[in-house]
Amino acid sequence: MNLHPLYWLAPIAALATLLGGWLVVNYFHGKVSLMRHLSGVAAGYLVSVTLIRILPESIEQGGHGMAYWALGGFLVVHIIEHGISPHFHYGEESHTHETTKLAGVLALVGLSLHSFMDGMAITAAIRTESSLGALVFMGILLHRIPEGATISSIFLVRGFGSRSALFAAGGLALAAWLGAVSQEFLKLPVGPVLGVAAGLGLYVASSDLLPQAQKEKGWKSTLGLLTGTLLFLVTSVLVNHNHGH
Repeated sequence: MNLHPLYWLAPIAALATLLGGWLVVNYFHGKVSLMRHLSGVAAGYLVSVTLIRILPESIEQGGHGMAYWALGGFLVVHIIEHGISPHFHYGEESHTHETTKLAGVLALVGLSLHSFMDGMAITAAIRTESSLGALVFMGILLHRIPEGATISSIFLVRGFGSRSALFAAGGLALAAWLGAVSQEFLKLPVGPVLGVAAGLGLYVASSDLLPQAQKEKGWKSTLGLLTGTLLFLVTSVLVNHNHGH
C-alpha cells in the first residue's frame, strides 16, 4: 500500500523544528555560527523556490489575483512576528526584557501561527500533484531547524529551563503538523494558500533568515545564500526528472 506523502512529509518537516530546539538546548546555545550558516542556506533555497515555483504555481492555479494573497501573506507574517510577539528576534536570543517569560510565551504564540501556515503550504503543494510538493517540503525542512533553534533560545534566555525550551520547539512542530492536516480536511483553494505561502517564504527569507546569515563576517553569508540557491536548482532538476518517469 502506498502511503500518501502528506503522512510522512509533513511530520518530518514538523519534527525538524524539534531538532533545531534540541540542538540549541544540548549543543549550540551560545555558539551561533553554525545556525547562521544554515540560515543563509535556508534563505537562498526559500527565495529560489518561492520566486521560481511557488508564486508561479499559485498564479497558474488561481489567476493573477494570487499576487495579492502573496502580499497579504508577507504582511501577515510581519504582524505575527512583530505585533503579536513584541521584542521578537530571530536567531540566537542574547538579551532579556522586563516581561521575560510573557514575551517568551508571546513569541511561541506568534511562531505557532507561522508554523501552522507552513503546514498548510506543504499540503497545498502536495495537492498540485507535481514536483512542487517535494520542493516546498525541502524549503520548510531547511528553515524549520533555525526556527526551532530560535524559540528554544528565546525560552532559555527568558528564564525557562531546558525541558520547557524543548516543549516550545515541540509546540511549533505540532502546529506545523496541525496546519498540514487542517488543509487536507478543509481543502481550501490551492491558489490562495500557495499565494500566502509565497509571501511567507519571501518574508522569512529576507527578514528573518538572511539578516542572521549576514551577521557572519566577510563572504560567508554570500556563500550560504549561493549554496541554498544551488541546492534548489539541483533538487529541482532531480525531482522533475523523477516525476517525469
